[in-house]
Amino acid sequence: MQKSYALDTSILIVHYYKRNLSYIVEKGFINLHTLSEIFYVICRAEGLDNAVKYVKELLKMMKIVPSNELVYIAGQFKCKYRISLADAWTLATAKVKKVPALFAVKEKEIIDIFDELKREVEIEFLYAD
Repeated sequence: MQKSYALDTSILIVHYYKRNLSYIVEKGFINLHTLSEIFYVICRAEGLDNAVKYVKELLKMMKIVPSNELVYIAGQFKCKYRISLADAWTLATAKVKKVPALFAVKEKEIIDIFDELKREVEIEFLYAD
């Protein structure tokens, strides 16, 4: 059985363009902040209609974690670490759901504090380098 992840926007961008990550996305957890981020990224690159279509597709495939379950934990990650708010929400989702956070690539701001973060939440990368 494939394991579940809290998915970062980068994973959903790879999936949008390559369509080869359904096996991960279908078991993934997402939050509204990340969903909003993927919407604007696709909207800017591919237009409003494509962004709406993709977000609707994701809503059918994924489990949405309610914001009220994440707000304090996401805020704590952002308070403690110099990371983006979107990454803080992904990490909070992972922590609450007790699953790894999955990023497509090793983002510098995550790698710089990886040892500290891994004490709080498991983090994995789709592409090692």
